Amino acid sequence: MSFDKSLFSNRGGSREESPKVILTADETMMSKYRGNIFMGFSTCMPEGVLPEWVYFNVFAPPVPTENNRAKQADFGIRLVEASLLENGFDESEVAVAPPKDLKKITGKNTEIIGVSGHDILGINPPTSEFTDLIRKGRPYNRAKFLELLEMEPLQENTVVVGGKSVWQVADTEIMDRLGIDYVHLGEAEKTAPDMFRDILEGEDIPRIVEGEVTPTEDIPRLRGAVIRGLVEISRGCGRGCKFCSTTKQKQRHKPIDQIIKDVRTNLSEGLTDIGLHGEDVLRYGTKQIHPNNERVLELFERVSSIEEVEGVGPSHIALATAYHNQDLVEDVSEIVYSNTDMDRLSAQTGIETGSPRLIEKYMAGKALPSTPDKWPEIVEQSIGILEDNGWVIAGTLMNGLPDENPDDVMKTLELVDDLDDTNSLIVPLNFVSMDSSSLSKEKTFTVDDMTPEHWQLLGKCLEHDARVAKELKNTVDIGNPIAGKALDIIIGVLLESSKNYAKDLKRGVPPIDYEKTSDEYLVPEVLKDKEKF
Repeated sequence: MSFDKSLFSNRGGSREESPKVILTADETMMSKYRGNIFMGFSTCMPEGVLPEWVYFNVFAPPVPTENNRAKQADFGIRLVEASLLENGFDESEVAVAPPKDLKKITGKNTEIIGVSGHDILGINPPTSEFTDLIRKGRPYNRAKFLELLEMEPLQENTVVVGGKSVWQVADTEIMDRLGIDYVHLGEAEKTAPDMFRDILEGEDIPRIVEGEVTPTEDIPRLRGAVIRGLVEISRGCGRGCKFCSTTKQKQRHKPIDQIIKDVRTNLSEGLTDIGLHGEDVLRYGTKQIHPNNERVLELFERVSSIEEVEGVGPSHIALATAYHNQDLVEDVSEIVYSNTDMDRLSAQTGIETGSPRLIEKYMAGKALPSTPDKWPEIVEQSIGILEDNGWVIAGTLMNGLPDENPDDVMKTLELVDDLDDTNSLIVPLNFVSMDSSSLSKEKTFTVDDMTPEHWQLLGKCLEHDARVAKELKNTVDIGNPIAGKALDIIIGVLLESSKNYAKDLKRGVPPIDYEKTSDEYLVPEVLKDKEKF
């Protein structure tokens, strides 16, 4: 599949007043997810599980718009928008729009359409595993990204693609097939404005541009609201897990005053539930393993005490931080519960494995300041501490790390057994060899590689999660009674199916015959003759 843009003579359409630059993403990224960010993981679902009209009405309805511009958008898009506006572009020259409004807003003056995405070809975890297991069709995120590229406005204008998963298409041959003119890798705040300006001025620039690390003081304030009221507080992690792309980011923390400005931008669009995004919110304000309690507590106090704020949701925490700093968990919880009507907090975290051997080999920093042999205890005790303070934890496992053996998997299964009485969600993911990680030369782990121990582990996690999800789903208010009822019915059916599926898996045998057909589901057609895939 490739496009020749020179065939289109009516470049830019007929609208006289149109922005030079339009920023967008596919339908799966331009959704408000019923106000629940965890619903966003449903975009990893393969086509065919639900009718598309049901999925996009019930699970992922589009963001609201005004004058064809998105009133809410993905955080990455908002950062590029803010960077352009901070560096010489006028507000009339830049617009953020969802796919359904592209034809309406694209016009005579439009020259660049920037596209962002977290998993544009659907080969990162968890998409790859869901697709490989269910085998119904392409994942929604891949299908909708490819559909977006085929839309007339993108065929008529210069297309720049960026975002966390853009490494998937950072190859000129693939770019030519898909009709992508330029790719931007990495952080965009410093380099995107010059890149876009050079394109508009007809300068000869590389088709693949590497971004530069952005100093904290140069990260611009948001100019528009972010889906789920998300506000970035930190970048980077500092624990050094080899399979993770975030570990390559330089660790930085935004000043609280800047965070408050971004919170107020979200509040101005009526987003009163604020998400604080950092790889470990309990280590905000420090590059050390030990938290800066004063900075963390000041952050939560100032955000949660803003009158319009109704809820505060941390995005990620590190279990070792909670384990070694129980008093900080208690103090943060007390601040949020005292200043809002919330009685529950939630966050994502990486459990990864129950094997101290694998912890030491690939992620020794996860247990710091303890040693890797303490990891199973850290996981069990920290989740207990968090639950005692009203937190619900969504933890991921990483199956199929290079050199993993059956004993490693059984240690993880034992750890999951120890967590069975908790209300944490535990999601096993299969290792994916990503160019953005330190293990980029290793083989991706697929369903075809799974051993009986892996199937047992998957079955145990499904059984556990079905119980927890059934209890949690009744606490989610999505605002629309009709959609809420439909969602309740669909999730109920899926949970019941998961329980039955889990019974077979726990015997160590997949419930269907998985023959060597993973490529049909995992690898997009455009990548099939590329050596890495």
